[in-house]
Amino acid sequence: MARLLMWVMLIHFIKRSWQQDCKDFIERKSFDCGFSYDGSQPSLRCESMIPSDGPVDENFYFLQIYWKEEITNLHDNQSLFQTYLNSPFSSTSMFYKCESIWRNFIDSDPSVLSLHCLKRRNCLQHVSGLISKWRVKKVEIYNAKSSNIFKIINEFHFLQEIDLHDNLLLNLSDLNYGNINQARILSLRNNNLDDVPDGIFSKLIFLETLDLSHNRIELLTNHSLGNLFNLKTLNLSLNSISEISRNHFSGQPNLRFVYFINNNLQSIKEDTFVNNILLTSIDLSYNPLKILPGGLLHNLKNLELFACSSCNISEIPDGLFIDSLKLKTADFSYNSIENVSLKTFEKQALLEYINLQYNKLTALPDLRNKTYLIALHFYHNELLSLNTNLTIEAPSLKYLNVSENKIEHLSDNHVKNYRDLEDFDLSKNRITTVQLGITNNIVNIRNLILSHNFVRKFDIQWRTLRVLENLYMDFNEITHLELPPCIPSVKQTVTFTFQHNKISTLKMNSLLEDEKRIITDRMMAGCLFNGLSKNFVDISHNPLNCDCKLYPFYNYLKEKRRIKLDTFFNQANITCSEPPRLKNASLISLPEDAFSCSFSTDCPPPCTCGIRGKDNQTFVNCSETGLREIPQNAPVETTVLYFNKNYLEDINSLNNPCWEKLTEVHLDDNGLVDIPENWNIPENLQYLSVRSNKLKDLPEYLKNFIANRSDFELLFGGNDKNCSCSSKDLKRFLKENKDFVIDIDDIVCKIESNGTQSLLPLYTIPNSVLCAIPVILGFDPTVTVLSLSAGFIFLIMILLVYYKQKQLIMSFIYIYCDEIFPCCFNESDDDDDKEFDAFVAYSSCERDIVMEILHELEEKEPHFQLCIHERNWLPGRFISDNIVDSVQNSKRTIVILSNNFISSPWFRLELRAAIFQVSGDRKNKLIVIMADKSTTLDDIDTEIRHVISKRTYLVWGERWFWEKLRYVMPRKSCFESTEFDKIDNVDPMRRNSDIALIDTV
Repeated sequence: MARLLMWVMLIHFIKRSWQQDCKDFIERKSFDCGFSYDGSQPSLRCESMIPSDGPVDENFYFLQIYWKEEITNLHDNQSLFQTYLNSPFSSTSMFYKCESIWRNFIDSDPSVLSLHCLKRRNCLQHVSGLISKWRVKKVEIYNAKSSNIFKIINEFHFLQEIDLHDNLLLNLSDLNYGNINQARILSLRNNNLDDVPDGIFSKLIFLETLDLSHNRIELLTNHSLGNLFNLKTLNLSLNSISEISRNHFSGQPNLRFVYFINNNLQSIKEDTFVNNILLTSIDLSYNPLKILPGGLLHNLKNLELFACSSCNISEIPDGLFIDSLKLKTADFSYNSIENVSLKTFEKQALLEYINLQYNKLTALPDLRNKTYLIALHFYHNELLSLNTNLTIEAPSLKYLNVSENKIEHLSDNHVKNYRDLEDFDLSKNRITTVQLGITNNIVNIRNLILSHNFVRKFDIQWRTLRVLENLYMDFNEITHLELPPCIPSVKQTVTFTFQHNKISTLKMNSLLEDEKRIITDRMMAGCLFNGLSKNFVDISHNPLNCDCKLYPFYNYLKEKRRIKLDTFFNQANITCSEPPRLKNASLISLPEDAFSCSFSTDCPPPCTCGIRGKDNQTFVNCSETGLREIPQNAPVETTVLYFNKNYLEDINSLNNPCWEKLTEVHLDDNGLVDIPENWNIPENLQYLSVRSNKLKDLPEYLKNFIANRSDFELLFGGNDKNCSCSSKDLKRFLKENKDFVIDIDDIVCKIESNGTQSLLPLYTIPNSVLCAIPVILGFDPTVTVLSLSAGFIFLIMILLVYYKQKQLIMSFIYIYCDEIFPCCFNESDDDDDKEFDAFVAYSSCERDIVMEILHELEEKEPHFQLCIHERNWLPGRFISDNIVDSVQNSKRTIVILSNNFISSPWFRLELRAAIFQVSGDRKNKLIVIMADKSTTLDDIDTEIRHVISKRTYLVWGERWFWEKLRYVMPRKSCFESTEFDKIDNVDPMRRNSDIALIDTV
């Protein structure tokens, strides 16, 4: 009871201590708070302030309060904020103690609070008395469903930021601006406001930012904004204001940023900003101005950004920026400007960004003294050419976009002045010629975009593009392409895309030469990156002519084991357009001999002639022409004949001298019955295909010709399948020359068995089957021979398995077929008079093993009687006498062989007695059990080791251990027990080392 009382007191003390701690630091710390109201969910967020002087606190405190519901019933003099503080907080409210390093991360990642801050929820009860309205510096109200909530603003006299947005019930006149005159930021965006009462903001003398965007304001009077001397940012975008003048901004002399985007301004007076000389940014975009007064920006010496995008203007006055020497950004995009004079940006040395896209420019001025210029956008104009000195004095230029113009030519002169251009976009022009690097000048462009042009002549010296990363040439009219070779000085990977052109031929000379040089020339080491190519090329969707000239490229794609400087991606869409027979075929899937160049000289009709790409051999192709005999004329150097799928019955016509140089003959699907003896085989013939004919055999002279060749390819499959004894010669030829017979497995014979047919390769069928007598009275010799063969093989397999796994099989029968075993296997009665079934010789270190063996063999069926020295020896007798007596009175001797036992002085005596007992006996009288696989026989006498090595060992704990042990124990059976699985082919390393001599099953 006393202990419980102590715990209660301790908990109470800790709780009081925490409460006092919360009260102390809440009173001691200064908090900045913000009140937020979203629809019907009020909340308060407070954060401890950073001390202005003194040491920086390593911790800061964060308070987040949510109220359960909105307060609706409120008396006139009652404080709404205090009522909230006195109301119950929701369960999600929390007080946090955080390390100062996390202060700036809370807004971007609220999970910081739960992951890195300490929760102190018990501190919330002190908040209502210590967090006052004086600490609230920010109010945000949006989606308000009642106008009453806006009254809370009047309670906070030190507000710095007021954000009232997306409210339909806001009335500006309801706000007591005298109470909030400390505000620096006032946002009233998207509140459906249609006017700004005169002088309504005049009491906000410290106001710096005023946001009235996304409303319906149509008119500003001269007094709408009042005298807001500290105002720096004014946002009136997305309203319907049609006019502004100098009087509108005369009371805001410190204005820096004016945003007047998307109003209804149709004109603007020249002196509008005459009183605002500190302006740095003006955005008048999306107004139907049509004309900009030339003096609009005079005296604005601090102006850095001017934007008038989509203002419907047709020109930029020459003197518009005459005083704006600090100008960095000029945006006149989406207008109708036709000309920009030299004087427009003449004095703007700090200019960084010019946007004139979507205009009607036909020419550009040279941009002088533009050291800091980074980006030029002239997209979608009517430029006819590029100035050669456009950016001669703009060394920092990174982005140049002149896409969608009418430029017709690109050469070295246009790019010579670029020092490190990141992106050069020339897409969607009318460029027909590209010549780069011709003058050996380095082209310093990283991403060159020339897609969607009309480029026909494409001449680039690749090695001058040292910084190139991407070249886009898609959708042009290139017909011939030299594949990009190595650029050793390039350290990065380079991507070249030529999709959707008219490329029919590819040249690879430079590429292949570089690949040869890279092996021997150290200067070429930069061509690869970690042994892989740095060039990635896409030539998909082009009308390639897949003739003999394209074969090197095909071979380049197919080869795997070689150094490659170019990697081609999107290969599935690299297809052929010519010749017609290959139209739309995937290049990579074609066979090698598909690539050829046709010619008609001396070509016999209706055949076609040409040169093969893979070996430059001349061929005549008469396939599928309906011919019944081979033509008697051919081009002089013809070495290949294709005569497939015709009606050729004999090949005597091949004896014509025009075919004497043949190295390949293709005669598939012709109905050939035989090959005549008088065919003069071309002496250089290396390939003969006679597939799918009616041939039964090959003439002897042809077989001899093939057999005497060092290299030959024969295809004979699909011919006559009705084999007989006469097929033995063909079978012998096939087996002796199987390296030359490409389709040897397709040369098959029909084999009938019990009314069913099967096809077997001829070279695998025994001669006895080929020469079998016909089927008589239902007797099928083929089936009989095959059945006998299968039965013989099965019997051999059974005997082999029995020989290899005899012990395991017998052990299994012995243990699990207990009724069968005694009837089949009898043990001799010679040992029936012996007292023990087995004597166990072991070292005391292996006593645990012996005890487990005793338990297993003596207590479980079948029961055995074992003899061990510590239980069965008579005290007082000599140990040697006990050993000899135990061995002689036991049917078996079990030796637990271990390194400890081998080192024992009694080991040799016990083992010699057992060896004497089993000498000349082929029964399993001696059973050796290895205690573990680490036991070694190296320290045993040679004589004993020789005897042990002739026995097969058991290993303690191996698979099937108990089955094997029971099997070799004494048991009466019908036959003399054979020796315990002696393994003749035991690895000598296993017999004479510490490895177990019986494999696990």
